[in-house]
Amino acid sequence: MDIRDANEILAGLPKERTVYRYCNDEYAAQLLAPNLGATGLPVREIRASRWGRLLDRKPVAAVLKHCGAAVLCDHHLLAMPRENDRSYVLTLGLWGWRRGDRGYYQTSRSGVNLVLQVNFDREHDRTYQRMVRPVSKRDLNQSSHPICKRGRTTMAWVRLDIDLASGQALIEEVQTDWLRGAGWARSSAIRAIKEGRPNAVIWEVGAAKRLKPYCDYVLERHAGDWAEVALSAAIEFLIGEIGISQIWYHDSETGARLKKIQWSKPPRSIYTSLPRSFCLEKTSQAPDFVVSTAPKVLARRMKRGQESFWRMDATRKFN
Repeated sequence: MDIRDANEILAGLPKERTVYRYCNDEYAAQLLAPNLGATGLPVREIRASRWGRLLDRKPVAAVLKHCGAAVLCDHHLLAMPRENDRSYVLTLGLWGWRRGDRGYYQTSRSGVNLVLQVNFDREHDRTYQRMVRPVSKRDLNQSSHPICKRGRTTMAWVRLDIDLASGQALIEEVQTDWLRGAGWARSSAIRAIKEGRPNAVIWEVGAAKRLKPYCDYVLERHAGDWAEVALSAAIEFLIGEIGISQIWYHDSETGARLKKIQWSKPPRSIYTSLPRSFCLEKTSQAPDFVVSTAPKVLARRMKRGQESFWRMDATRKFN
């Protein structure tokens, strides 16, 4: 996206922190609730739609079992059980450069991406300091990536290409350094401890005997659904804050070609099972704002329906 559009969005948003609360599978309720209203919709009708899979998510299923209703209303979802309730802090940043190398920045178009950063809360940061006792400023994030640089610890981020003229957005990337790094650091710490080197400093972060328990803690609490949390926050942000009418999401192979990713491709599940779980539709259509700027060969393929994307209409109609 053009950097002027990105700066316009940033200028129009609140400058203070945004707290984002999330519990297990909460995205199901967030996707269902806007179309239910006080009068609700028949459960049978919802189940027959492409949104039906959301009814099987644990908190929604518990609500249905408890109320025993044939009609699901938005107020039913307010009473859903909240397991593993956590708080995050959302911040925004920019990634890329107006005339930058798309291959380096892994953007589908020249220009910049808006980055939604999902940061841990202060309780996590205090736990990290207490358990690890870091020996340097080095941590589990990569400073060259689009993490928050304003005193927050970024758990994950979502890169967004927004086209204000059409009211559409493309989700470019859903990524985590911290939890991936925790997995690798934990393996290194275990190896050092087994070799009788519990005080060995791992990755210039902290001693193996301290880093391993922390990694166990953070992975158990966040590794299972970090991508779900990040995508849920991004969808709420795009619809609620920006007023986006249509959300696009990369398919694994098409995304790699557009972003010129040849090596070290991201986990395939991020571009397959994750958008499917959010009920995005697989389509051979492509967003016009991407087609118009794509390399000629790829543009022709997209016009012919030979490439794939995921798509969600922000109206979230049950059909």
